[in-house]
Amino acid sequence: MKRLPTSFVRLGGIALVAVLWMLTPATAVFGQTVKAGIFEFTLGLTAGATYTDNSNTSETNPRGDLELSFGPTVSGGIVLAPQLPGGEELRLLLSASFSLTYSLEEGVRKQFSSPINVSVALPFRIGQWYCSASDGFSFRNDPVETTFGFGRTEAPVYDNRAAITATRLYGRLGTTYAIQRTDKLAPDDPDVEETIHSFSFTPAFYFRENYSIFLRNTIATTELGDPTRRDQWGWSTDIGVSGQITPNLSGTLSMGWSHSTLEATATNGVDNVDGIGSSIALNYTNPLRPNTTHSISFFRSPGVTATLKESDIQEVVGVTYSLAHRLNRFVTIAPTVTWLNTKDISPSGGTGENVDVISVGFGTSRTFSRHCSGSFNYRYQTRSSNLPGQSYDVNEITLRLVYSF
Repeated sequence: MKRLPTSFVRLGGIALVAVLWMLTPATAVFGQTVKAGIFEFTLGLTAGATYTDNSNTSETNPRGDLELSFGPTVSGGIVLAPQLPGGEELRLLLSASFSLTYSLEEGVRKQFSSPINVSVALPFRIGQWYCSASDGFSFRNDPVETTFGFGRTEAPVYDNRAAITATRLYGRLGTTYAIQRTDKLAPDDPDVEETIHSFSFTPAFYFRENYSIFLRNTIATTELGDPTRRDQWGWSTDIGVSGQITPNLSGTLSMGWSHSTLEATATNGVDNVDGIGSSIALNYTNPLRPNTTHSISFFRSPGVTATLKESDIQEVVGVTYSLAHRLNRFVTIAPTVTWLNTKDISPSGGTGENVDVISVGFGTSRTFSRHCSGSFNYRYQTRSSNLPGQSYDVNEITLRLVYSF
């Protein structure tokens, strides 16, 4: 009989103890929100531990590691005066978390080694137009969360997305305009940096209040950070349905066509890439099991940029299935399975890389008291590439506690 690897046995022991701990009885319910004048914030502290058997995402020389993290959290909003022209309050929504991580392998990591996220949303109304201005900033430093961070312990990536949308209803008809700018900064991988500007116009017909059919039309330009790669512009059109499709099924289904044009260089002429794009994002609740929700998402997108190194343009196909089951009012379990295929389809140049990433995860969260909650997550991920030295397997277990004041 084949003997299990020591790292796998250690992971299994930690997981068993964690699950039993998460399932112990609880005594109270929800956390509190702190209010002071125009401020509505919840302050807290988070602490956690993560064990991985391949911290450097290496194909040939994996290293195990244990990380301990600690830091503050804040979430909430600010209500400002006066009211907007539509009569609603001017409200800024903010959420952020920050943590320092100590690694047994490398000591204290550079600056941030756990994600930090900040988001601001401003809904308002001008006449008959329902508008929203938003900005979201995030920082990630986990190579497993990228398609290009193999063979390393860190892969810092900064993302910022700013958008303005405006919607107006004409009875059952509606129109939505949206302008968006997305910036991706990767200090250690400048060849995957990019800036995307996009504009979309989406007419829709509402069968009922929360169910519609739409036709989304988008024009976008992409500027790549690597001067040796080619910038591009393109358009896409897709038709779909969105909302409460049946009493137990909700989500979005769409299918369409996209076109991308790559700029000419001294050695390459103009190249065009066309393809079918589609997406599915559905949630289903069985009426006989109301505490269980099934979710499935699928997308196919030709023309995605900056997901592989040394690639102008890629085709990406992904499928995710997840299940959320509420055992009781304190405990929720959520297994997830994901498959992602990314293929370099650059008309000229590029590496021809074809990558499959399969991820299997299990998570459970629970409330221990009015102020304290916890979570346990296990993840197995495998990256398989047709290029040598760029494949790996990793097992990871994370325990986290959050205390709200």
